[in-house]
Amino acid sequence: MTADDQQVIASQQLVIDVFKGFRDELLSVFGNIEHTSKADHSPVTLYDVKVEEALKARLAESFPEMGFEGEETGASGNRETYWLVDPIDGTSSFIRGLPFSTNMGALVHEGVVVASVIYDFVHDIVYTALRGKGAFKNGEPIHVVSRPEGSHFIYAMSHTGFSHIQEALKELKMRSLLPVGAAGHSYTLLAEGKIDGIINIEKGRGLHDNAPGVLLVEEAGGVMLPYDDTTGVYRSQFVIGSPVVIELIEHSGLL
Repeated sequence: MTADDQQVIASQQLVIDVFKGFRDELLSVFGNIEHTSKADHSPVTLYDVKVEEALKARLAESFPEMGFEGEETGASGNRETYWLVDPIDGTSSFIRGLPFSTNMGALVHEGVVVASVIYDFVHDIVYTALRGKGAFKNGEPIHVVSRPEGSHFIYAMSHTGFSHIQEALKELKMRSLLPVGAAGHSYTLLAEGKIDGIINIEKGRGLHDNAPGVLLVEEAGGVMLPYDDTTGVYRSQFVIGSPVVIELIEHSGLL
């Protein structure tokens, strides 16, 4: 199939509607829900599965030509055009009642993300992006901020190599830290100019963690500096941030 604009927008709206439809349920157990551990020792709750299965069923009913890939239930259907979904990004935050968890989805077409949704259900904020058409917060355009040297605030997405990252950025007069929270929340902060960059240079982070947020940031004017040989949705090692931050890091050769 081709990524028809009307289908892209309609399916994106369906994803938003399903996510928002679960808000009351998620808030009713926010910080007070039992969980188990997956094979990789990460936590999972019944709502991780419930949200994903509900969205999968709704998309299959309304857009049967599109495939689906969820963090909890895996891939099915069309592998050329499919929704890549993280039903609750930041399950640990959800379990503890910390305001960093979101619902996330990215529409992938021929290996490229063409639309994304990040729903901050705690604060009822919808972040959306369409490739080539901008990034939005509750329907209003958002943009990264290009601050002057010496005032940049960078999130590192893993503990591995953080001391090296911290020292390298210190030479560039950039402040770095390991954030409390989750990937989706961090990407929204970058897209609306509250932080200046995200460093993700550890292998193994799932595509569902990055895909929705990367498109949001790029459509908000952010730039990616890749550190692997993959392309499109498969990139997993990179720095992304405001053009000023990326230019400084790339020219320094410190990372």
